[in-house]
Amino acid sequence: MSHFSRVKTRFKNRDALIECLEDAEFSIRQDTTIRGYRGLQNVDIAARAKNGSEIGFVKNSDGSFDMVADWWTKTGRGEQQLARSLQVMAEKVQQDYARRMVLEQARNDGFSVVEETEEKDGSIRIVVRRWVP
Repeated sequence: MSHFSRVKTRFKNRDALIECLEDAEFSIRQDTTIRGYRGLQNVDIAARAKNGSEIGFVKNSDGSFDMVADWWTKTGRGEQQLARSLQVMAEKVQQDYARRMVLEQARNDGFSVVEETEEKDGSIRIVVRRWVP
């Protein structure tokens, strides 16, 4: 029996998502499967951590990607704690993804980054400017 958990995300840009995962030192495969406890899950993006844990991302009809994983045997935790572990992972990748999207949009609109800092609460502060004649 498989124990795959699914976490809704707002990831829509496939390339940016892959870059975020690679920056987090995951090895990436596309259009493949990930292995769970006695089962496989088809995914659009598979990300494998150095410890062998795998997470996957499945594209929805609205273009967003859900994160799926079966960390049951990796963590030995109950379902509620497993879902929380996946949620924490999604939040970290989501923050890096959002940062990339903001920086890309700022560059596209002619802004340059003046300052980027991580605040004590973990949030990221980005200051941009654009010279207008």
